[in-house]
Amino acid sequence: MFSLALIVAAVALAEALVRRAAAPRARLAVGWLAVTLMLVLAGALSPGSFELRKFVGLCLMPAGLVWLGLLAFARVLAGYGLVRPTAAALALWVLYTLAGNAWFGSFAAGWLQRPYLTVDPFAQGRFDAVVVLGGGVEVTQSGAPILTAAGDRVVLAARLFRTGHAALLVTTGPYQPLPGGRITSDAAATATIWRQLGVPAEAIVPLEGPRSTTDEAVAIREAVARNGWRRVGLLTSAWHLRRAMRLCARHDVVVTPLPADRFEPPGSELRWVVPQPLGFWRVQVVFWETLGALAGR
Repeated sequence: MFSLALIVAAVALAEALVRRAAAPRARLAVGWLAVTLMLVLAGALSPGSFELRKFVGLCLMPAGLVWLGLLAFARVLAGYGLVRPTAAALALWVLYTLAGNAWFGSFAAGWLQRPYLTVDPFAQGRFDAVVVLGGGVEVTQSGAPILTAAGDRVVLAARLFRTGHAALLVTTGPYQPLPGGRITSDAAATATIWRQLGVPAEAIVPLEGPRSTTDEAVAIREAVARNGWRRVGLLTSAWHLRRAMRLCARHDVVVTPLPADRFEPPGSELRWVVPQPLGFWRVQVVFWETLGALAGR
């Protein structure tokens, strides 16, 4: 992080020196020497050539090129003395930087998952049923199940069953049409993966059809009433639990939160300042959960 601060300071100083090119030569020489020393020190403090390659590589990716292009566009506008367009271009660059920044995404997600960060799913006792919300699997056009970025919830459920913490595993998810008129569901895909992980078919309860978290809460309420489950665990991503628990409470469903995957903050390496897929995904998740909560869905 300190090396990044030095680079930013060097760029700012270089910009100021360019604007004051008519200043005395001695002052300009000292200024450019300071810029050089800051860049050298930043390089010396960086973790090595690996991180430098990562940073450069990310800058050359489409998201990185757009990021650099917006900054260059703002600099060109500033060169023509266009104050308001320059300010607008810089504001757009800042918004784009935040939209794809993994640091910002992790920070913003903190309030979503904070109540569940210390919850150990394996220390919550035994459940009559553990319900795993959809989103952990996808179905290919051939009908094969694949884990998504939130697939940890699917694997964690199997681990809870195999260690005796869950008598039944409940899976939810919408129907998915396949070529040839066939129909499957995300719930069926999850059940397939569980069977491959050693969970017997009689211990799996699919709830096919729900397309939203609200639909899942209603389906869970009906399943609890139908089967007489007394202790039910709700397993989903830590960043999704806050909204899921609120919707379950709204529909009179009493469940125990079981967090799966969570957003861990990235390190302080230079490469994380560049907008990238991980940052865009985390920021989008935060906005999606926030909008979902505001809409009551």
